[in-house]
Amino acid sequence: MQASSAFDQGAVTAAAGTAAERLIAIVGAGFSGTAVAINLLRQAPPGKLRIVLVDPREEIGAGVAYATRDYPYPLNVAAGQMSLDAAQPQDFLEFARSAGIHAAPGDYLPRQVFGEYLRARFDSARAAAARIHCVHHRASVLQLRRAPEGRFDLWLDDGTALRADQVVLALGNPPPATPRELAGIAGSHRYIRDPWSLGALAHREVGSVLLLGSGLTMIDAALRLAAIRPRLRHIYVLSRHGWLPQPQASHAAPAMRPDVQSALGAARGSIRELVNSLRAEAAKVTRAGGDWREVVALARAQLPAAWQELDHEQRGRFLRHVRSIWDIHRHRVPAGPLGAVQTLARLGSLEVHAGRLEEAGVVDDAVEVLWRPRGATRARAWLVDRVVNCTGPDSCAERSGDPLVQSLLANGLIRCDSRSVGIYIASDGRVLGRDGTPVDSLYYIGPWLRARDWEATAVPELREHAAALARRLAAPEPAVLPVSG
Repeated sequence: MQASSAFDQGAVTAAAGTAAERLIAIVGAGFSGTAVAINLLRQAPPGKLRIVLVDPREEIGAGVAYATRDYPYPLNVAAGQMSLDAAQPQDFLEFARSAGIHAAPGDYLPRQVFGEYLRARFDSARAAAARIHCVHHRASVLQLRRAPEGRFDLWLDDGTALRADQVVLALGNPPPATPRELAGIAGSHRYIRDPWSLGALAHREVGSVLLLGSGLTMIDAALRLAAIRPRLRHIYVLSRHGWLPQPQASHAAPAMRPDVQSALGAARGSIRELVNSLRAEAAKVTRAGGDWREVVALARAQLPAAWQELDHEQRGRFLRHVRSIWDIHRHRVPAGPLGAVQTLARLGSLEVHAGRLEEAGVVDDAVEVLWRPRGATRARAWLVDRVVNCTGPDSCAERSGDPLVQSLLANGLIRCDSRSVGIYIASDGRVLGRDGTPVDSLYYIGPWLRARDWEATAVPELREHAAALARRLAAPEPAVLPVSG
């Protein structure tokens, strides 16, 4: 793999810096890493600062979510809400229109357009900050260790090493975990762990497919499969509850201002009271002719504080009993893609089932899947050609196959959340080490913030985290805030 930059051919290892030069390494160049870099370029004063984005992909700003793919997967959020800067809500729309896309604020554009937008804004920020040296180093980080004087050594898979003063871990969404029930086919080509690779099935004789999981990833996978030729005979969908994501609003409801703050305040520390309060507020809004989605939107901004007030037991209750309900209302899908999947179901091409997977194994030239319908005592069986994992990112860092994550755990530089939804992060963005104390100069941004805030996976939240983290890093000596986790 090349140790070069898509923007600058200079060797980044030589930038390990003189004593007067500060080097910030951003590991990962998906949305979070690119957003931090853009904000740093805009905010940092001219001086001896170098920024290195370390990511093996050719395109920055793409990651898993916004990469260029063989199918125009749509965004799940309307274009009018996807700008990098909340203070400039029309920015993404203006970019799309400048590219010849006639988009309205309520349109759901292809995800790769958003990736192009991130790259364009990065290029602009980099050009405007001519005195800040910023490069993209195409490699993966294998290990990260403490170095003298509080710095970090990053060992890369291209054989080079990088010494940085501050490091931002922007690792993005990890791949889904392979359920133990699929151990019998995990090594077979009939098991597809990466749902974004379904285009490889085109022009192959594939009769039926099982999609494991019924959330947003399943919607994308089902639409991609429906577009494959020759056409599949059947698509099975299996999840614990068999619930599909709720649709995004298809029309404007009367503007209202639900009293979510009072509802959350009254439920302090109790999941039962929290759920009851939000349900009551949503019902109140709906009766008045409004949209329950307003309640969810307002709750998102206040949920980090509510989540931090929950003890270990209450968080466990949420994860066991409430998470699935919250997810289908919070992570919604545009009406068009949802309608297309529902049409496949009406035509008999797709079935959605609630139940549990029990076992899967290769039998002759197919996969036999044993599953138990929800509430049933006896298992049923399907014969399918492929099983696709649509269960979503695995939030347990300890199960990660990433050598960097394993080295961070082994060196005590990060600590897994006790509920396996992320890692512990201080209020200023520093990671908490194995001993529970913040690790100076080592920061994290991305979905593992769920352990601290719960709501930390979408652009509206991550852009605020990116801007705040860049402000701290832009200072000569990043400010240290009290710890919370």
